[in-house]
Amino acid sequence: MVIHFQKWLFLVKNFIDFGTTYSGFAYAYIQENKEKIEIVVNEEWGNFKSPNKTNTALQYDETYRAVVNWGASALSSEPTRRKRYKLPKPVEYFKFYLGDDVPEEKKTKLPQEVPFEKAITDFLHEMGKIMKERIENSWPGIDFCKHVLFVFSVPAEFNEIIKTKMRKCIYDAGLIRSLGTLNLQFTTEPEAASVYCINKIKELKMEAGVTYLVVDCGGGTVDLTVRKLLNDDRIAETTERTGGFCGGTYIDDEFLKFLEKKAGKSAVKIFKEKHYDQVNYMVHKFFCPEIKIPFSGKENDFKIIEFDIEKKCPALIQYINDPERDQLENDEWIIDLDFATVKSFFDPVIEKIIKLITLQLSNCSDCSLMFLVGGFSQSKYLQHRIKEEFVDKVKISIPPNPAAAILRGACLYGIDMKTVATRVLKWSYGVLVSEVWQAGDPISRKDSNGRIDKFSLLASKGTEVDVEKEFSAEVSPVFPNQTSILVQFYYTSEHNSTYCDEPHVRSLGSFIVSGLPIVNSGLDRRVLLTLRFASMESTVATAKSLHNGDVYHTAFSTLSDNGHLFPYRNQTVAAFHIIFVLDRSGSMNSHDQQPTSGTPFCNNRLGAAFEATDKFIKTRINSTQGQNTNIDDIYSIILFESSTEILFENQIITDIDFVQDKLKGKVTKGGTNFRKAVREVDRVIDKHFNSFRLNVIIFLSDGQDRLPENELTNICQKNKEKGSPLYFNTIHFGSTGGDVLRQMANIAQNYHDTSSNSTQCQYTRTPDTISLINSFTNVANSLLLYKSV
Repeated sequence: MVIHFQKWLFLVKNFIDFGTTYSGFAYAYIQENKEKIEIVVNEEWGNFKSPNKTNTALQYDETYRAVVNWGASALSSEPTRRKRYKLPKPVEYFKFYLGDDVPEEKKTKLPQEVPFEKAITDFLHEMGKIMKERIENSWPGIDFCKHVLFVFSVPAEFNEIIKTKMRKCIYDAGLIRSLGTLNLQFTTEPEAASVYCINKIKELKMEAGVTYLVVDCGGGTVDLTVRKLLNDDRIAETTERTGGFCGGTYIDDEFLKFLEKKAGKSAVKIFKEKHYDQVNYMVHKFFCPEIKIPFSGKENDFKIIEFDIEKKCPALIQYINDPERDQLENDEWIIDLDFATVKSFFDPVIEKIIKLITLQLSNCSDCSLMFLVGGFSQSKYLQHRIKEEFVDKVKISIPPNPAAAILRGACLYGIDMKTVATRVLKWSYGVLVSEVWQAGDPISRKDSNGRIDKFSLLASKGTEVDVEKEFSAEVSPVFPNQTSILVQFYYTSEHNSTYCDEPHVRSLGSFIVSGLPIVNSGLDRRVLLTLRFASMESTVATAKSLHNGDVYHTAFSTLSDNGHLFPYRNQTVAAFHIIFVLDRSGSMNSHDQQPTSGTPFCNNRLGAAFEATDKFIKTRINSTQGQNTNIDDIYSIILFESSTEILFENQIITDIDFVQDKLKGKVTKGGTNFRKAVREVDRVIDKHFNSFRLNVIIFLSDGQDRLPENELTNICQKNKEKGSPLYFNTIHFGSTGGDVLRQMANIAQNYHDTSSNSTQCQYTRTPDTISLINSFTNVANSLLLYKSV
């Protein structure tokens, strides 16, 4: 790492704690020798100044298209009795939607116009404006998307699919330029907190070898992790992380339940629906700062608190009916909060936290130190209860600013990622293997070749692993003439699995090992697969031939939207997502052109198109096998007429008969609708976008339709902005016409510069079956001329 902008990998590291209730960020300028590192925690949020964090909240306009306010500003409306222009209620707690195991009652209902992905994206976009302003003011001329590394802390429970969704939101928010960028890394919240505690251990004059428990009490969840301090300020994870939904917001829920008892459940329900701004003000400006945080649990220190409904939530009064109304009128609309009442808000939640801590300590007998971090750890009563329960078992340390521990820990981790030496696996990992079917195996799983697919365990959950440790397995081809193997990795929340399609098993990623030698080798061409958990964001996979020692694939990182991993590699020939869009309208039933003899397709123009598609894919597979490279093209086929049909999408093809099987039996029908076809292409690309694969569209029709100018312009512009060129080939299957298809190719060509590559957006007219097949295979071969960058 050197000091000049043009040579730096990352000049500034930006750390984001995206929380359920509060979020914040910090940044650090990294010098070459790391002798002086200044960490700056942001405290200014537009019109508000707040130490460390702001509320994770959004205020939209009445159409939900524009963000009017965000953060604390979205929740700052003070109650008033005057009628005023009402905006929709703020959107909060949308991070809960990322969690698979979050109770449904905690998932606040979001407006139909605001799916949780949009809310996360919009919030990060607004926070990104401040990040960019702060960093560019400090270092003028810096390239924000090139010289800034983003480190996001996420809950330990987030699996690979959830992190993929998070990455997509970060990309859509404009913080990174491509989904596969190295400028984004993740760390878990417990891991960040553990790194932060290293300096605190030194202050306590404790030496290497000490085992400590970190209890991160946030707004929505409480996460626990046990770590051991090693030499050279590195840490090891010694037990599996645990956690639960018992964070600070659950205290707020208990307070609102109490209000329901005093004012009536139906009254509070209507109040929440129609005056959410007053609910927020009551909770965030009254209950949290005046009750939740300062409450110590010591009755001698407590004074009865008067909750004045007329001042704190005046709109509630109109919905209160008898008998609650009579009682509150007699009390002058004041509810007394005595010691026992306030204590009852806390006890159910704190008891859950104590049980979690007890469980972790029972699994780690040598733990001698406990740290309390996170926003809810500021609660005096929580601190009191934990000290009361565990002071005789471990030393208890509470940092001066526990709410900032994760943010500062993420900073320290991002500055030196070698701090973490070992991790305990949260999931079990395995690979799909094809075995010979045996008696006792389910007959329903026996394939036509007499084999059965099973899950082969590589690494089991709960295992403590060094970040450089490799887990291995061997696979072999199934057929003597097989030259490639599709390797598919999976993970599960269980300790093991039998099959890869069980409900708890998910895809981790896949790639193709190609170019296997076949001369005099038979099935004895074993491939060694290894998996290494290098960091939170990088799972390294390799495939090495034990027959000749060649390494066919090297490394993976970052899941794409479909669950596949983006490969890190420097390949010569590019990989593609090839999308065939084939007209199956009634005119394609004409018998003037037919497939060549010996094909299983329908005997008309559509059959000829199917044959050309089949030969394209076979040509591509055969031509890349001789390139001594690892090309993992994916394919999609869309049939269109008045509507569309997806035959398959995002498919890796290794079986050359796969396409024939999918196309057999498909017939012509309906009219012609180019616009619907292009919209379907747009959807498929968006769903499976991968910055390491270029999108190639083969659009075939024998007729005419209205020019889908708006749809085509939209898809081309989006791909241009993503930095991924879109190659749009239109083919007219007929002797006359085709003007609209020619215009479509011209529109697509205008959106990218092909001066450095031989592949172009082009229109081709093919009057007969032979010229159609030749045209398809020529496009397949031309893709070999495109070099990846």
